Amino acid sequence: MTATFLNFGARLVSIKLPTNSDLKEMLVGYEKHEDYLMDPYFLGAICGRVCNRISRASISLKGVDYKLDANDGLHCLHGGRGGFSQKFWTIEHQCESKVVFSLLSPHLDQGFPGELFIRVTYHLRDNDALAVEISALASSLTAVNITFHPYFNLGEPTNKNLQLTLNSASFLARDNDGIPTGREVCTSELGVDLAQSIKVSDFYQNSCYPQIDDEQGIDHCFVLKKNNRKKPDAMLASDLTGVTLEIYSNQIAMQVYSGHFLISPLRSYAGICLEPQGYTDAVNRPRFPSILIDSDQVYRHTSLFEFSS
Repeated sequence: MTATFLNFGARLVSIKLPTNSDLKEMLVGYEKHEDYLMDPYFLGAICGRVCNRISRASISLKGVDYKLDANDGLHCLHGGRGGFSQKFWTIEHQCESKVVFSLLSPHLDQGFPGELFIRVTYHLRDNDALAVEISALASSLTAVNITFHPYFNLGEPTNKNLQLTLNSASFLARDNDGIPTGREVCTSELGVDLAQSIKVSDFYQNSCYPQIDDEQGIDHCFVLKKNNRKKPDAMLASDLTGVTLEIYSNQIAMQVYSGHFLISPLRSYAGICLEPQGYTDAVNRPRFPSILIDSDQVYRHTSLFEFSS
């Protein structure tokens, strides 16, 4: 297995896996690396300081209001314009099987309080797995929720025939801007059994959930059932290439995005994002698990992407 990275956004831009004596690309990507400089889709990027959406692009900490960059209508998405996905990271170390990126995010970077030092380590293990470790240290109280944003196709032309399994019993209800309402919805309301393998196109085409049916796509935050690695948080499989991907993470939620808003030079449903993270807009939802860290705490995100063929 080979992996290719860019220091722009600390991005994973390619994973090639041996299938039938050939190396097959597992990800959606651009043909030219220069195209990532103008990429609006966060392809393969590290997203933060707070991934997903923050309502009204504002947060309040210790009675102080902070206005963030509103890059998604009225809201802040994946840290705003100039977020982690849009920065050139320092390559601290690289060798045959590992690369380490780091970044110093200053106080009020995209509006977020406190200085934050972030380190991301990608490690190819045993020729069939990619480990992603993200750590962060803050100078003062701030919000941190970092995710990893590759679009997987497992060597197929689209995501439509990929088989998906999620270890989740509920997801966050959201409005049409992607902002949580505060309610958790049982996955049984989807009309599909996520504990059993389901074709991605069947998920959104046959869903009983009006929002997914209306959009003909998935862009929702699923709450994970943690089980000490007894089961993967998510599994994706291709009958065409014979590749299976299992994802394990220490994160409590996973955003699933079916890529239905991709446009030229890419195409709709070209891949599917499975993004381990905390709850969406948790910084503005006191009932959600906190994403705040202070100067005496370390943020840690670990995810493992295991391939087999």
